[in-house]
Amino acid sequence: MSHAGEHDRPSDVADVTVVMPARDGAATVGRAIASIRRQTRLPARVVVVDDGSRDGTADAALAAAGPLDVQILVNEQPMGSGPSRNRAVEVATTRWLAFLDCDDEWLPGHLAAVMDAAPGHVLVTAPAVDSAGHPRGNTSGRAVRVTSARCFVPDNVVVTSCTLVARQAVVDAGAFRALRRAQDLDLWARVLEHGTGVALAQPGGVYHLRPGPPTQTSNDIDRECVQQVLRDNAGRPWMNARVRDGCLGRMEWDDLRLAQREGRRPDVVRHLRWFAAHPAAIPGLVQLLATRRSARRHLARTGAGAP
Repeated sequence: MSHAGEHDRPSDVADVTVVMPARDGAATVGRAIASIRRQTRLPARVVVVDDGSRDGTADAALAAAGPLDVQILVNEQPMGSGPSRNRAVEVATTRWLAFLDCDDEWLPGHLAAVMDAAPGHVLVTAPAVDSAGHPRGNTSGRAVRVTSARCFVPDNVVVTSCTLVARQAVVDAGAFRALRRAQDLDLWARVLEHGTGVALAQPGGVYHLRPGPPTQTSNDIDRECVQQVLRDNAGRPWMNARVRDGCLGRMEWDDLRLAQREGRRPDVVRHLRWFAAHPAAIPGLVQLLATRRSARRHLARTGAGAP
């Protein structure tokens, strides 16, 4: 199923396919596609993968297409975001892939910015501002080199909905694995074995927070999936104790701070003991705290907030 608008598209069309997984996204997919239409440089095609939706997501995507060439792929049963993205990768014929989830949106100059930065790299990403006004991704205020290890420690600077990747590098890396969470983190680390990456300084999109606070169950799933990614990449040359423990240390630190705020002294002691037993995590923790301080200063200086 595809749709191309009746109006002529601008001549400045980028050699890129937008990959958009969508499950029950009828309420938001139009907003996401509208943000693509507002780009100063348009993509060659948008591939929306309707992942077993029951709310008219595909129809909503086509209704929002306008002059864009929008192709709809439908999974009769939900497959998850990773396998859904893989379907779009398979049908793409462009050199580049740009990722945008159906509940997020791009700022108008995003696609032009990442395309301009792409020569010489296999991955270009930009930070985002979430709908509460908090920065995500590269919060340093300057462009940052991205490597496989940098995806894990001191923090992950790759925001999937603001990321451009060479299609061949995705194919060579084996595409997305069918993980419950963190499948994008897992792929970016493998893609960056095939070339260099850069995280730009200028925000490229808006990350819309899901309604309601995270549950303990979702936090546990996130942790389990990240730990699985760390285990599965254990044999790779960039996955050493500093990267592994630095990534785990970030989660331990956040849990420690939460235990402090809630007055759970035994848990505070337990997390401190973890750091004592994993000294390789300390350099990453020091970097993490410095990064977060820098992000707070940058936020105060620029006055960034929710769009």
